[in-house]
Amino acid sequence: MPPKAQPEHKDKLGRLIELDDYVAYPSHNSLAFGKVIKLNNKMVKVVKVPAGKYVDSGSNKYPHDVVKLEPKDMTWYLLKNPK
Repeated sequence: MPPKAQPEHKDKLGRLIELDDYVAYPSHNSLAFGKVIKLNNKMVKVVKVPAGKYVDSGSNKYPHDVVKLEPKDMTWYLLKNPK
């Protein structure tokens, strides 16, 4: 049996979302940054970056609600905000 093909999702700007991509997404009336850990049929599962005190299993977001970020931008953000 051949392996399942990963679903193809595009972000708000029409860019292809893949596993381990960094994205910005809405969370509790604010903007959060996260990493894509799973591609579901209709949604992407995102875990918050940087991780807080508690274990986060991630949250499902519609692809049109997220914006893909460049890795260099995320590196800069993590260096400035180590929490």
